Amino acid sequence: MATTAIRALLSGADDLQVSIYCQPVSKLLQGAIDNFTMKSKGMLIKNQFRAESVRVDTDAIALDLGAVLGGKVRLMRPTEAIASVVLLEEDINRSFEAELVTKKLQGISLAEFEELDRPSETASFTGTRIELLDDNHIRLRTQITFEQSGETGEVAFTARMGVVEQRRLVLEEPVFEDDSPQAQKLGQIFVDQFNRMMDLDKFNLDGVILRIHRLRVRNRQLIFEGRAKINHFPEPRKR
Repeated sequence: MATTAIRALLSGADDLQVSIYCQPVSKLLQGAIDNFTMKSKGMLIKNQFRAESVRVDTDAIALDLGAVLGGKVRLMRPTEAIASVVLLEEDINRSFEAELVTKKLQGISLAEFEELDRPSETASFTGTRIELLDDNHIRLRTQITFEQSGETGEVAFTARMGVVEQRRLVLEEPVFEDDSPQAQKLGQIFVDQFNRMMDLDKFNLDGVILRIHRLRVRNRQLIFEGRAKINHFPEPRKR
């Protein structure tokens, strides 16, 4: 039943395994579980965001036994879990094409950037591609379009990936390939927009709060390790 409930929250998964530990087993009759472990490969959320692997190990769980008997998973009180997520470079690049992301990279006002002399223009960034490097660094390229004039250009830079307040993924210390003042300003506009956008609280599943304790890049994979507070299991998504 637990596996079925989790699958109902996802768009898909190549493999999903759920293990429940309870000793003595009789505690299950009271809705008590010592530990719940979920391991997934190829997890797809909202048909747009793919994770190569996800592992969640919870603390003790108290379930509403009446809800369980009715085929639902309901917590009697919040619980916490250790979480590990692995993202592939190609999946990160695919996520930049998701509607939830693309709409945040469109219609960016340039009015406050007087040095660009485009007070009435807005800009959009498309075709964003990331290359994962060593030492938590990335190389990024994106196309900028000035939406009113139709002019286009390219922004390219390397930066270090960091975490702020355990919830915001940010690009730090960017080094731009084009060192002209205008190119650097356009690049900084993208960096600022990215840093505002990548807030875990804006992406969380209903009832789940995620916090990142460690971030690292290895073998073209972005690895997050942290904790999740589970207030309640999200309702199954509508199909």
